[in-house]
Amino acid sequence: MAKTKALKRKIVPIDPVASGRVCDLVSNLATCSFQGRSLAYALDVWEAMVKDRNCLRVMSLAGAMVPAGMGLVIIRLIEAGLVDVIICTGATLSHDLCNTVAKSEQAHFLGDEFADDEVLRDEAINRIYDTYLPESAFQSAEHAMAGLYDRLTFDHEADGLRSLSTNSFCRQIGLMLPGRSILTAAARHDVAIFVPAISDSEMGLNVVAAGARGELPGGGKIEFSTLRDVEAFAARVAAKKKAGLVSIGGGVPRNWAQQVYPYLNMKVFDKRVNADGYHYGVRITTDRPEFGGLSGCTISESKSWGKYGKQAVEASVICDATIALPLLSTALLQRLAK
Repeated sequence: MAKTKALKRKIVPIDPVASGRVCDLVSNLATCSFQGRSLAYALDVWEAMVKDRNCLRVMSLAGAMVPAGMGLVIIRLIEAGLVDVIICTGATLSHDLCNTVAKSEQAHFLGDEFADDEVLRDEAINRIYDTYLPESAFQSAEHAMAGLYDRLTFDHEADGLRSLSTNSFCRQIGLMLPGRSILTAAARHDVAIFVPAISDSEMGLNVVAAGARGELPGGGKIEFSTLRDVEAFAARVAAKKKAGLVSIGGGVPRNWAQQVYPYLNMKVFDKRVNADGYHYGVRITTDRPEFGGLSGCTISESKSWGKYGKQAVEASVICDATIALPLLSTALLQRLAK
């Protein structure tokens, strides 16, 4: 590279006094370095994605976002009409449900990462790093769910076995529950929720336990049709010209969201369906790719699988999501409010 081409733009130091609002602060980081610059670029990509009327806006959620106090961030994005589909862990909704039925809609407490966990065990307090959740919160959530089972509509019923998709389950539960939560906001704003690993959560275990104890109305058991979720999500993606994915953390939610394009490339839909991959991508992660995973591989690696388009507009921020997500979300909402 010629020296004259390399030395075109100078670093402009961030001025905390002149930055003003959060959106200005994040925007001004574009002339700085490291993950600050990545954060500014991620904001640009996310804004372009939500402004694209031909784009399906997908968000994947992993990790302890709700216990960490990030639930209202997701709710605000839903209420602002910036999310069409959420793909998350069952734990996300389990903690969301605990908040929904708790006093003041908050079941979690500030804790201590250096606490004696044996003492906490004796006190029936669950620890999530520096956050506490009493076991009684899960019991209240289980009790609340128990009162909803007899109001569910199932996709299939035979020989005591009732089945439905996680998408249908979340929508129905969200419409029945009171208050303001991810579940209720998504249901009221027609945002689809898919939970591909629902059995790996208190919510899933509650359903299994209710069936095992014979507590479901009419007896029998409930089974989640997670493969049906794949078809339902793929249909939503296929119905739009473009799709964008905002990934918070990795794990099953992120890769389940990404695998939709390899599935579409199996030609299960009309061959004219655009199955080139996601057109936009924003990632907030602390994972590293050197160990062979990054919970669903880097966006660049994903292109080799056809999960992202060759010309996808994408940004990755290597940062704790409890820092990057509220900054990006606040900045995005402020920008759009202009």
